[in-house]
Amino acid sequence: MNPFNPTFGDVPKILIDNDPKTTDIYKLVQQSPFARSFFITGVRGSGKTVLLSHLTKMFRQDPACYCIDLLNNNEILTSLAQQLYDQTHSPATKFFDELGSISIGGFSVERHFNKSSLALTIDKMMAEIQAKHHYVVITIDEVSNSESIRDFAQLFSALKRKQYPIYVIMTGLPELVLDIQNDDKLTFLLRSDKIVMTPLQKAEMISTYAQVFNCSTQLASKLAQATAGYSYAFQLLGYLLFEHCQGKTPTIHDYQAVFPQYQLYLFDNAYQKIFASLSEMDRRYLIAIQGNQKLQTVCEIMGKDKIYVSQYRRRAIERGLVLPSGRGFVKYTLPCFDQYVSEVQNPDSAYYLGY
Repeated sequence: MNPFNPTFGDVPKILIDNDPKTTDIYKLVQQSPFARSFFITGVRGSGKTVLLSHLTKMFRQDPACYCIDLLNNNEILTSLAQQLYDQTHSPATKFFDELGSISIGGFSVERHFNKSSLALTIDKMMAEIQAKHHYVVITIDEVSNSESIRDFAQLFSALKRKQYPIYVIMTGLPELVLDIQNDDKLTFLLRSDKIVMTPLQKAEMISTYAQVFNCSTQLASKLAQATAGYSYAFQLLGYLLFEHCQGKTPTIHDYQAVFPQYQLYLFDNAYQKIFASLSEMDRRYLIAIQGNQKLQTVCEIMGKDKIYVSQYRRRAIERGLVLPSGRGFVKYTLPCFDQYVSEVQNPDSAYYLGY
């Protein structure tokens, strides 16, 4: 069975522990005397959901922890109340009677609930949890600038002010932070402990590839280099090569055989979505830097001054799409992204976007 899994959101069997992020967050929650929130961010495919899944598994092993997984939808507060009740069987659920649409036995809740009454019920349950010296960890995958997240943010802030033992761990794309700078209801995201996903360690990738494929260190190094430490690419290339070789030890020719398909999957499953989420000027900046262009040249290509262009340089860096590579220079962080940028400018390409 193929040990690699390039499916977004799934926890693969082969997992490289990026760094001590998981343990660090777990210890921070365990040792923190006050409520706090964490925001795990990185480009699509960088391993955010996998990290969140690992943390969830760790917290669920602690009998003092009530681990709540919430979906980013209109019923987020209702779901929080329901899951707290399911795990605590709190007598505070008598307050649900005020809603008129919730039965404690079946705990069925209609969409039109009274948010104030629901918040009061959650408050009462949190007081009981605190009295038991237990704590609550809430996980939310892919938060966004939505009404439901705003409602949750207001409730979390209120519970935090009362010094309840409640912790929130969220994942989201880097652009979310860029887009909420002036949103008063979501400033809790800006105040959250920010965990930025970093590239996988090359030595760990080489070791893993060499062990799985029983191949030479030279080939394993070639594979690792082709992924540039991008978590999705590491799983994708391993998956394709494993399927191609069917148990035999791969050679450089096998790598070359699967590379076109590898690049195609990167374009289709990751880069098109990443590029589509960018503003027009963000895209033009990424195109202008192609070919290792210096800042002054990028300004000339875009027809803008350095101050203007530097804003988009900063945004690209914060998104994890480029990194500084010398005075006035940046380079793409994702594997084959240079080729993708070429494709969006090629009229004969299926990825052509008119640039």
